[in-house]
Amino acid sequence: MARIAVDEGLTNVREFLRREGFEVVLPENATDVAAVVVSGMQENMLGREDVMIDAPVVDARGKTPAEILGALRDALGNRRPGDQPPAI
Repeated sequence: MARIAVDEGLTNVREFLRREGFEVVLPENATDVAAVVVSGMQENMLGREDVMIDAPVVDARGKTPAEILGALRDALGNRRPGDQPPAI
């Protein structure tokens, strides 16, 4: 199951992604996440200056939950939650 960090203010997105099978956490708990969804491309989204996330970041501004899901699937290579990575 893909673990996605979603800003606290995006309740509708958080619930939508949960229904789609994603594990949703707050950005403060963004360790080992596949992607991050933010409400805007704010600086210092985790409240710490020394944190770097090696995961795609999706800006939710102006997007519906379905559009955000599409952006996440594109960023994650169209995998669905629980899918195994492709064999190399």
